[in-house]
Amino acid sequence: MRALWLLPLCLSLIFAACGDEDTPDATVDSGVATDAGRDSGPNDTGNTDSGVDSGTPDLGTDGGVGLDAEPTDTGTVANPFPNTSCAGVSECLQFVVGQENDLLDAVNDLQTGTRIVLGAGTFRFTNAVTIRDDAITFEGQGIDVTILDFAGQVAQSNGVDVVGDNFTIEGMTITDSKKDALRIENSTNVVIRRVKATWSAGPATTNGSYGLYPVRCTNVLMEDSEAYNASDAGLYVGQSINVVVRRNIARRNVAGLEIENTQFADVYENHVEDNSGGLLIFDLPGNPVIGRDVKIHNNQIISNNRPNFAPSGTTVSQIPRGTGTFTLASRRVEISGNTYQNNLTTDVAVLSGLAVQSSTAAWAIPLAMVVGSTVGLDLPSGGGVILNFVTNEIWVHGNTHSGYGTLPDSTNQTARPLGALLGLVYFASGGLGPVDALLYDGIGEVVDPDVVVNNTNFNHVCFEDETGASYATLDLPKLAGILDGGQRLPSTDDIYQPVLPWAPFDCSGFTGGPIPPVVLP
Repeated sequence: MRALWLLPLCLSLIFAACGDEDTPDATVDSGVATDAGRDSGPNDTGNTDSGVDSGTPDLGTDGGVGLDAEPTDTGTVANPFPNTSCAGVSECLQFVVGQENDLLDAVNDLQTGTRIVLGAGTFRFTNAVTIRDDAITFEGQGIDVTILDFAGQVAQSNGVDVVGDNFTIEGMTITDSKKDALRIENSTNVVIRRVKATWSAGPATTNGSYGLYPVRCTNVLMEDSEAYNASDAGLYVGQSINVVVRRNIARRNVAGLEIENTQFADVYENHVEDNSGGLLIFDLPGNPVIGRDVKIHNNQIISNNRPNFAPSGTTVSQIPRGTGTFTLASRRVEISGNTYQNNLTTDVAVLSGLAVQSSTAAWAIPLAMVVGSTVGLDLPSGGGVILNFVTNEIWVHGNTHSGYGTLPDSTNQTARPLGALLGLVYFASGGLGPVDALLYDGIGEVVDPDVVVNNTNFNHVCFEDETGASYATLDLPKLAGILDGGQRLPSTDDIYQPVLPWAPFDCSGFTGGPIPPVVLP
C-alpha cells in the first residue's frame, strides 16, 4: 500500500486535527497566582486577550432558535440568589459580585463536600478558579444570570480548573478565558449541567481553545449546556470512560462536539450548527484509552460551514469547513437517527487511523499502559503492544441527509488537503458533484470502481436506511498514487459509488453484539 504521506496535498496531515487535546499539560495548575499566563501544553497560542468586550449582543444566524445572545453585564442585583442559595444547607459557602478574592481564597482551603453558590451578576477574575477537592458542588443562578468573566486574566490560563471526584458544576456562564473555559481532569463522577462557555469577540483566532473540557475522567454527564466561539472544540470529552453527552448546543466553534479516545459514550439530542466541523469521533496515536462503543444518535448536525478560524499552523486548522461527522481510528461506533443538513463538504466520513499517520508503529500502545477494556476488539497486537489505527465495526443507519457536498473546502490545498482532494475528485475533469454524503476511505479494503462483487468489507463498515444519501468508497491509497504520478487528476471514475443497497456495505449491527447502555452513578 502506498504510504499516504506521498500525497502531494499532504493528506496524511488531515484529521490530526484536534490533536492538541491528546497531550496533557506538563504540570497540573496548582491554583497559585504566580503562573505567568502561559500554559506549557501545546494548545496555548500565547495570544493575550485584550479583555475588551465590545458590548454588542451576538444575534446569531439561525432565526432565533437557541441564539447565543452574549451575556449582559448585570452587575450587582437586588436579590443575588433568586434561584438557589445556601439556605438550609450545611458546608455551604455563598458569594456575591465584589467578593471574587474571597472566593479565590475559599477554594484554596475547601472541606470535602462543600457546596459553593454564586449570586447573580458578573464576577470578574484575574486568574483561574482552581478546585482541588472532592465532592464539591459549584453552582450559579443560571446561564447568563451568573457570569464568570476572565477577560482581565493575568495569571493562569484556564477559567474554572478542576481536579476532584464527585464534582458538579451548574447554572453559570464562563466567558473570555485565555485557554479552556472549563477544564476538569483526572476526576470520577463529573456532572456539567447548564453551563455556557463563550468568548465575547465572536469566532476569533485569539479565543481560548476549548469550551467545556473534561479529560481523563470516569463517569461524565454533560447536559443542557452550550459552547460558542472556541478556537478548537466547543464541547469535548476525551480519554474518558462512561460518558453521557445530551441536549447541548455547540455553535460557531472550529469543532462543535468531539468524543476522543473514549470508551462507552452515549451522545444524543445535541444541536451542532455553524461550526467548521460538527460532531467528531476519533482516536489519536499514543493515548492509553482505546476508543470503543460510542453511540451518536438523534442529534441535529446542520450547516457546519463556518470558515476555519483556528490559529494558523495548528493541527485543528486543517478541518475542512463543511464536515458534518467523521469517525477515525474508531471501533464499535453507531451513528443513527441524526439529521444532517447543508454540510457543504460531506455528512459522514469513516477513516482509518492510517489516513493521518501511515506508520503503524506510531499507533502502538504498550499493553501495560492501556486504560479501560479492549475485550472483544479486533485489533492487531503482539510484542507487548496493541495497535489502535484500525477503524472497524461502524454502523451508520436511519439518518436523514440533505444539501450535502455541494461546495467542499478546496480553496487551500496546504491548510485543508482532504477538502482539496474531494474537490478534485468530484468537481475537476468535468465533474458536477456533489460529494457523496457517506464516505469510507477504503484503506485495508479491495476497491473496484466497476465490479460490485470485487469490493470487500473486511472491517464491517455498515450503511443502511440512509434517507436522501449517496455513498462512496474513496480508495485513498489509489488516489494518492494518481496524484503522485502526476499524469492526470483523480475523478469519480476512480472510486466505488454503488447504487442501493451499497453492497457489500449494506450490513447491520455489530459482530460482537450491541453497544451496552451507559449507566452513570
